Amino acid sequence: MNITIISNILPYPLVSGGAQAQFNMIDELRKKHNISFIFTEDGKNKRSAMKELKKMWPEVNFYLFSYARQLCYPKFLYEKARRAIQLKFIPNNLHFQIERTIRPYGVEFSHDFISFVNRIIKQNHTDIIQVEFFPCLHIVNYLPKDIKKIFIHHEIRYVRNRRLLKGFKLSNKEKKQLDLSYKTEIYDLNQYDSIITLTEQDKKILEQDGVISPIHISPAAVNTEVLPYQEWNGNISFVGGYAHIPNQEGIEWFIDNVLPLLDNNIHLDIVGGGWPSYYSKNNISLKGFVDNLAQNIHGSIMIVPILTGSGMRMKILEAAAMSLPFVTTSIGVEGLNFKDHESCLIADTPEDFAQSIIKLSMDAKLRKSLAERANLIFKNQYSKKVLADVRDDTYLKILQL
Repeated sequence: MNITIISNILPYPLVSGGAQAQFNMIDELRKKHNISFIFTEDGKNKRSAMKELKKMWPEVNFYLFSYARQLCYPKFLYEKARRAIQLKFIPNNLHFQIERTIRPYGVEFSHDFISFVNRIIKQNHTDIIQVEFFPCLHIVNYLPKDIKKIFIHHEIRYVRNRRLLKGFKLSNKEKKQLDLSYKTEIYDLNQYDSIITLTEQDKKILEQDGVISPIHISPAAVNTEVLPYQEWNGNISFVGGYAHIPNQEGIEWFIDNVLPLLDNNIHLDIVGGGWPSYYSKNNISLKGFVDNLAQNIHGSIMIVPILTGSGMRMKILEAAAMSLPFVTTSIGVEGLNFKDHESCLIADTPEDFAQSIIKLSMDAKLRKSLAERANLIFKNQYSKKVLADVRDDTYLKILQL
């Protein structure tokens, strides 16, 4: 099968859950299918990273739409300059923050870019066009009508926006923009032949909100080493990059509201790129991006204090793979088959979250039983091989529609 993927994220290096989700699925599918990968060059999607990925995946065809070509498009250049000025002079302005949430800076669908994409689709005799991530969603309106088009919905954007802006006082204009972004997302989704969500929860939400295109469930995979339980080392850990807003929000909530309720001897390691140095305190260490996650967090208790967002939290699968006991919010574990007091602890208030960590810190038997049950669920339901087979079966179903 010839599959052409269009994405605004290059799946290397593995600095985000989105990159990891793409990488692990393509890493398996490239053994069965002819994969072509189209992406736009920017500060995160670099040629050097593409060259490294080519060495790992010699059978995958990469097509980079250069940053120089993007700058030739006046609208892209204007938006780039406008956002740069705003970030320089009014980064904390309330209405700018709201605008960045509702109207994220993304891919511009210039005539040059559309021609570039369609030429590649044609020359590779594409059977399925796979579009990934919200910034690329709208491109469906410019793609060939006679080829199956699917959208991988890693995170329902309007759900994330509503949760992020729940406590904000929006102007009438901002309310209209938020409503328009929701309607546009539903409209664009209905232009695809099929949608793939990562969880059953996201499928139900889309169906309730008016998506009539067929929706299939195909979770993303992690490539984390599967490890047996190791006794607690006294640390708690969080995994996630600073650039993802729900990570920032969750960590700040945890530091401000949960950490003061814990014993001063408990140490937090934050693993992920981009965290500013001011997050580093006496009992908090910033590990940055690490090549070997297990070496840095195996034996810890993982926390997943996620308050907003949608989709699937890869960090929970990483915890389960490494047999880490973990404490999560309801939103953090949303759509995954891990249950409170069976394979994890779920808490939604600062007091309950702190008590859950304290309970785990004092009960070795509970730590071990939760971690081993989560690890078993991971092996049976979320291993890389199992999820790649699910995605492969999904492709065959879509082609038959």
